[in-house]
Amino acid sequence: MRRGRLQGVDPAETLADAQTALEHGAHRRACDLAWRAAAAAARIGNESILAQAVELADALATAGYDDAGQLRVYAEAALEDAKRGTRPPSAFERLMSRDRRQR
Repeated sequence: MRRGRLQGVDPAETLADAQTALEHGAHRRACDLAWRAAAAAARIGNESILAQAVELADALATAGYDDAGQLRVYAEAALEDAKRGTRPPSAFERLMSRDRRQR
């Protein structure tokens, strides 16, 4: 998996790496990479990658990997958000939207 200098995780490349890991029976690695790909795709609203992450989660579940269910739920929710044109707030946006505590 390569990382761009400024771009961070490439969701398409990371998902391809996850699929390769799945083909080689490395279920934990496949799931970890799929999580990274799904999170990166959610940040930019990439419906195609999110749909593929759902499919990969299904394949992991079929292969007997128990942790794939959470990945599927996340990827499906992120896919629905992407279809609606919404996205989860970034960590910075969450931080800035917090009410200031009174002293």
